[in-house]
Amino acid sequence: MSNKMAGAGIKPTEKFSGVPLPEEMIDPLQFRGMNLFMMLIIAMAMIPWIFGGDQIFGFNITGWSWVIPMVLAGMVCMANIRWIAFPVRLWFPWIGLLCLYWYFGQDNPDALQSLLQMLSPLAIGCAASIFRPDNLKLENVIHWITRLTWIVWIMLLIRVPIILTGILPGYGFMAAEMIGVLLLGACYASFYACGSGRHLLYYLAMVAITIISLTRGPIVSMLSCLPLTLAPLKLQKRVIMCFVLIVCGIILFNTERAQQRMFYTGSGEISDLRLDNPNFQTNARAAMWSILWTGVEKEPWFGNGWNSHRTALLSSGIPTYAPHNDWLKLLHDMGIVGAGLYLITMLLQMFSLVRIARWSSGAHQMLAYGAATAFIPYALIMLTDNVILYVQFFGNLHFALIGIVYGALRRDEETDNV
Repeated sequence: MSNKMAGAGIKPTEKFSGVPLPEEMIDPLQFRGMNLFMMLIIAMAMIPWIFGGDQIFGFNITGWSWVIPMVLAGMVCMANIRWIAFPVRLWFPWIGLLCLYWYFGQDNPDALQSLLQMLSPLAIGCAASIFRPDNLKLENVIHWITRLTWIVWIMLLIRVPIILTGILPGYGFMAAEMIGVLLLGACYASFYACGSGRHLLYYLAMVAITIISLTRGPIVSMLSCLPLTLAPLKLQKRVIMCFVLIVCGIILFNTERAQQRMFYTGSGEISDLRLDNPNFQTNARAAMWSILWTGVEKEPWFGNGWNSHRTALLSSGIPTYAPHNDWLKLLHDMGIVGAGLYLITMLLQMFSLVRIARWSSGAHQMLAYGAATAFIPYALIMLTDNVILYVQFFGNLHFALIGIVYGALRRDEETDNV
């Protein structure tokens, strides 16, 4: 409590308005529980950066990093069902459709695992929403999100120490991890738009880390965060930033390092960025997308069945089941109905968060805008990568933030009813 608050006679059991709160809403144990829960989600997102390839009991740590949070989130939810503030009803049609497709396609490869991975962020969002943080507690969340800039840079240097010598690898690396930092970029961009000037520097640090890793999809998605933020940024600033980012993107594209990454011959123009260009390095994406698109044309409305993309790719001689295009994967497996429902649900969730942000202030507003904006790079990276499966890097932490935003909203509503 600040001296100003103490001097004003505001007690720990009162909101800033002086309205007393029920004891269960200000229990310090609950706030410690929120901190521990968020630290767990953050830790599970960071540990694979260093130990992702190691195994425990025969399973990769990368896998444990989404299984453990989901199991704990499920336990928390079952013990606190009446406290869940997450908008489950908004997501219920999507959950129901997922379960329906899984039921009829459970004999396909890794059907249950894929279902649980897609439900994991929702479970964690529900668990995070049982807490009732005030703005001071939300400011602590922003503090830790900001600190993650230093943590991810330290981990990058541990993983790729050659960067310290000034030598940058000529290939892309740490793609899954770079997808994870898109969430930070979206948050920092929104925090800046809400008036926190220092977060522009943190956003630029995230742009830099994706450029250093030379991961093409994350670079483009990261650059979109600031000009497309859903926070109230003036149009003039958006236009200026778009111009600056486009110029910087063109400069980056024409560097020798980017040219080597983009084209087999080591040189090319922007007009050469086409899937039918044999000189364009697609890392087998063109072949995989062609196979799956054939399936989409065959069953456009309802798809070919749960996880059928894996069978389609493996049976065609592709040595992977990850198509690096989540939108195409959804279209192939669940058709226009499934992909369309997912898109509509995301849009409704974004609008809901923006509405909360507009009626909030301070840290609550910043986090609501950040969580809403994060859907933009998420939807973009779905075009080139497998972000739906990378729940430990992006989805779990994203939905934990959404849950906290709704928990804070419920606290305000309960306070108003006291």
